[in-house]
Amino acid sequence: MQTLNNFASDYAGDIDFYVVSFDEDAGVIEDYIAEHDYRGFIAAQPVGTMLADLEIVRQSSMMALNAHGLILHRQTKGDATEWPSYLDQLTENPNAAPLQGDAEQQKEQRQRDIQLPS
Repeated sequence: MQTLNNFASDYAGDIDFYVVSFDEDAGVIEDYIAEHDYRGFIAAQPVGTMLADLEIVRQSSMMALNAHGLILHRQTKGDATEWPSYLDQLTENPNAAPLQGDAEQQKEQRQRDIQLPS
């Protein structure tokens, strides 16, 4: 979240950044966002089967969804320095879709993540 904060303000008005916690309510997340002066982040609660539907199996999962809810990019570890390229794609085309190779790579990563303890 710290790395995302470095460039989130560049996309203000174009892209919303939602922070969803496994085990804390949105109020705690809102306080954390305010305490660290993160701008452009919105605290949200997981609803119903949202985490399962999005196949979130590890903490610190980050994903970029297009205007129709299709996952353009998913990342469960590593740094966020590549995110501006994905966010630029969404800014240029809110309906951007992942390249086939990217989608397959993300699926393989999720399969590995499922086998690891969170």
